[in-house]
Amino acid sequence: MKKNLLLSSCIIENLIRDEDSRGSIISLLDVEVKNVSIITSKPGTIRSNHYHLDDWHYMYVLSGNIDYFYKNNQDNKIQYLKVRQGENIFTPPLEWHATYFSEETQLIVSSKNPRDQKTYEADTVREIIITHENISEFLPKLSG
Repeated sequence: MKKNLLLSSCIIENLIRDEDSRGSIISLLDVEVKNVSIITSKPGTIRSNHYHLDDWHYMYVLSGNIDYFYKNNQDNKIQYLKVRQGENIFTPPLEWHATYFSEETQLIVSSKNPRDQKTYEADTVREIIITHENISEFLPKLSG
């Protein structure tokens, strides 16, 4: 895994550190973080619809999956990734992102900055694009 900051959302390859007859050890991250949270989302939930000025985060899917929408502020084109159980996605600063959960999903989210409300709100710019009214329009068009 590269230790330098990635410039766009992408799925990160998990690094298998060790594997033998007892099982395996997989490193999800090899970077310094200030917060690790477990987030559970119910079916039909939309989260995010924002970008961070300075913060970045990784989201590892423990169970379920994510319909992940993102765009950078340069070309303004919305892109899409399907993030499945066992996959880890990176979100850089200044990149708008939104998540849709079609089924109950649990994530481990690791972020650069602390996640107390004051720090989080000062770094977050909300931009509502994905809604319950338009998700059925965006999914088929972007998921191919």
